[in-house]
Parts: sequence; structure tokens; C-alpha cells
Amino acid sequence: TNALVGMSPSSSLSALSSRAASVSSLHERLLFAPGSEEAIERLKETEKIIAELNETWEEKLRRTEAIRMEREALLAEMGVAMREDGGTLGVFSPKKTPHLVNLNEDPLMSECLLYYIKDGITRVGREDAERRQDIVLSGHFIKEEHCIFRSDSRGGSEAVVTLEPCEGADTYVNGKKVTEPSILRSGNRIIMGKSHVFRFNHPEQARQERERTPCAETPPEPVDWAFAQRELLEKQGIDMKQEMEQRLQELEDQYRREREEATYLLEQQRLDYESKLEALQRQMDSRYYPEVNEEEEEPEDEVQWTERECELALWAFRKWKWYQFTSLRDLLWGNAIFLKEANAISVELKKKVQFQFVLLTDTLYSPLPPDLLPPEAAKDRETRPFPRTIVAVEVQDQKNGATHYWTLEKLRQRLDLMREMYDRAAEVPSSVIEDCDNVVTGGDPFYDRFPWFRLVG
Repeated sequence: TNALVGMSPSSSLSALSSRAASVSSLHERLLFAPGSEEAIERLKETEKIIAELNETWEEKLRRTEAIRMEREALLAEMGVAMREDGGTLGVFSPKKTPHLVNLNEDPLMSECLLYYIKDGITRVGREDAERRQDIVLSGHFIKEEHCIFRSDSRGGSEAVVTLEPCEGADTYVNGKKVTEPSILRSGNRIIMGKSHVFRFNHPEQARQERERTPCAETPPEPVDWAFAQRELLEKQGIDMKQEMEQRLQELEDQYRREREEATYLLEQQRLDYESKLEALQRQMDSRYYPEVNEEEEEPEDEVQWTERECELALWAFRKWKWYQFTSLRDLLWGNAIFLKEANAISVELKKKVQFQFVLLTDTLYSPLPPDLLPPEAAKDRETRPFPRTIVAVEVQDQKNGATHYWTLEKLRQRLDLMREMYDRAAEVPSSVIEDCDNVVTGGDPFYDRFPWFRLVG
């Protein structure tokens, strides 16, 4: 039909009435004309158009408003609120539709995703599945078709949602792995795979539960991601503390085995080196002390050395023989604390004396004073092939410009006197302390008595 433009309402109404009369007469003719199905369909379309044209604007507005209200009611039931202008106002938990909300390790990320469980079947799986999945998840432990949520309204009452896991899919409800269809209740924790944790919400069930028990107590701890993971471990029989203790025991056993192996290897190396040293010592003794009678036993294979190597080995063996029972490092470490304490007391009492370790060597051309050497040192001075080196304490008297040398035993003896002097320092008047500073000989443990002569050359 063509639109009529520029006509008055009375003329347009008369045109429509005449058009309707012609359509009715045509309808009567077609009813008695055989084989005119196509014409009947066209006639029905024309009658529909005429009915729409005869409908008033008020009726159209009422029908459109009813459609809008129905649409908003459906969206509100799904948890989507709309503005008056038709724009989306916000998303909230639906009032009737069962749904899933995500639980995350980060509390700020929990309940940010909402998945509706529609009437009938809601499929869960991966994006690359053969059939289209309603809820798409990803991950190594998510099957292409992981599980199915089946919602049955049962004649208009509250919907009953059943979870049906697919074959081989890891699906847990309240920490227990399910392999058969399981009816869900509002608040159930659902874990799919290893990392997807959800909470099932059924608004109708929750509302009825609140009506039955209006004074229900609040759960002692929130039902969050940590609760679901802990519940999973408990239901699967996994005790974290026991597992950690078992792992720690395994590490301790491994450490003990490795330590025993290392100790065994070191012991074998030590025995090997000792046997080599004994063989070397017997060779040296047999070469330089032929008069010593050796036990009758099978001789070991002699190491073939050059004359230069033999001289070096003999020199090293003699030096080791003289120094094998001496450890200068042990002397330094063992007396370092005494030296440090003596310096600290000297600073506190303002004695202007510093102490430090020094190594002194006793040679034929520069022999050490007898009071610095042990008693047996003078006897073997001429027979020793190598000079003796001792650890001594160098005392720098900055006040009198002198330097003295003490033995380690003398340092410990003087330190006892320094401690007594330090303990009495608080009780002695300052004038007495100044008089004591002027004394350079006598009972002051920081200073040595000056000899009446001094060696020259």
C-alpha cells in the first residue's frame, strides 16, 4: 500500500473503510475460488496491516510499555538494573536466578565474576570444545566439556540445580570430589580443575532458609578462597603440617647421607695422604739414616724422583718436621681478645700506650732476648736448621717514646693488673691519677722499667 500524504482525517478514514470493504469482498470471492492458497496468504498479510493501521496510538503506547516492563523485570531477575532512559545502571546479585560467583586468593578479586545458571542445561568447558559452552574456563586441568549444570523448576517451584561432572574431570563440591550427579545447595563451594573456585548461590533457597531459621548464627569464619582450599585439603586427607614434617625429615636424611659420604671420602683421602707421607718418611730415613734397621716386610714401590725433587722433598720434610706442632694462627686468635681488652683499658685510662701483635725471628745474627724465648729454645738454637719465629706483643709507649716487647704470658699477667687498676679508677681522685701519669717506673702495669743502660749495635 502507498501512504496517503496531505489528506484530512475524515478522507483518510473513508479511504480506509472503503479499502476494508474491498478486502472483505475479495475475501468472500477467494473462499469459493479453488487453488488460491497464495492469494489467501496475501489477504491475511493485508488484513494484519489494516489491523495495525486501525490501532490507536494509545494502544500502541500501552503495548510498548508492557513490553518494556516485561524486559526490565527479566533483567532485574538476572541482576541487571536499568535507568529510565534505557541505559545500564548496575549489576547486582540476581533475586531468583541461581548463579555462580568466583572466589579468589585476593579478596579484592573475589565475587567479581557472576555466571547465570539458566533453566535447562548450562555447559561448562573450554573454548575449543566441539559444542558451544555456556561458561568458558581455561587451564590445563579443565576438560573440553568439564561439567553440566541442570536446572529443573519442578512445576513452578524453586529450581533444583544438579551438577553432573563429565568423565575424567576434576570437580569438587565442598572439598569432596564428585563423579556422579550431585544436587547443589546455596552456599556450596565448587572447585573445577585446580584453580577455579566458585560459590553456588540460590536466592530462593537462601530466602527460605532465612525464613525457617531467622536467628541463625553467623559462621565463625568467612567462606572465601582460603576456606575452600583448606576444606579441599582436609577432605582429601592431606595434612599440611604432616606433609611438611615428612619433607623436612627427608631433607635431614638426605643431608645426613651426604655428610656421611663426604666424611668417608675425606677419611679415605686422609689415610691416603698419611700412607704417602709414611712412605716418603721411610724413604728419607733409609737414605739418610741407613743404620736404622727396618722391619722385614715387602718393600713398597719407590717413587722415582730426580735429584732436584729429592732435595726439595727433603727440605720440605725437615721444615714440616720442625713446624708441625706450631700454629701461629691459633696463638693470634687465642690472644686477640686479650690484646683488644688491653687497648680498650689503655684508652679509658688515657695511658697513651698501644699494643699490637708482632712476629719476631730468632737468628744467629739478631738473636732475641732470653726473656722472649721459651726455656728450651736456647738449647736447640745451634742444632735447628731453620730459625725460630715467635708471636710477641709490641708495646708502643707514645708518652715516653719507647717500644717494648712482651711475651703472650706477660700480656695476660699485666692484663690482670690493668683490670684491677681500671676497677679502682672510679674511686681514686683525679689528682692522684695525674700523679700516677708522671710515674714511668714502678707498679704501673702499662709501663716497663727503663734499664740504666741501652745497647748500641
